[in-house]
Amino acid sequence: MSVVVPILLLILGLLLVAAEVFFPSMGILAILASVSVGSAVVLAFIHVGVNAGIIFLLAILVLVPMTLLLAFKILPSTPFGKRLILAGPTFDQTSGTAVTKGLESLVGKEGTALSPLRPAGVASIDGKRVDVVTRGVMIEKGTPVRVARIEGNRVIVEALPREGGAASSGGGGLMAGEGESGT
Repeated sequence: MSVVVPILLLILGLLLVAAEVFFPSMGILAILASVSVGSAVVLAFIHVGVNAGIIFLLAILVLVPMTLLLAFKILPSTPFGKRLILAGPTFDQTSGTAVTKGLESLVGKEGTALSPLRPAGVASIDGKRVDVVTRGVMIEKGTPVRVARIEGNRVIVEALPREGGAASSGGGGLMAGEGESGT
């Protein structure tokens, strides 16, 4: 027997290793690859000689990891690999956020609270209904508000002073009928 049979078994084993990466076989192809590569080494030791067996053993120690690396490098570019492997995260500033376009243009604009802001609610700003939040202050319905800043998709507003009085914050702290004195 010549060296041809161990070489063919080695090539078959390497192909089976690569096939295990591309076709999930629950380890069947991996077992067949191990048997093929192991048989190549045994046949090289028995029929060709000790030196050939050692060369085959060293070749397997180098070629099997290289075959695995190459198969995993090629896998993502195959149609099966594209379906199998998820796309990585994108670090684009606008991707994956629920930011409504154009909210930045509202900063500094004034409007009116259409509902009580406790602290979230709805306000009319530039003729549009906008979901807004306050900085924790309650603002009554109908109170003039100004957009203080935008944080992600949150429009943060603050109350403006009414024409003839101070700003209404709605949540003063004392309920109707309560007084500070004991009377």
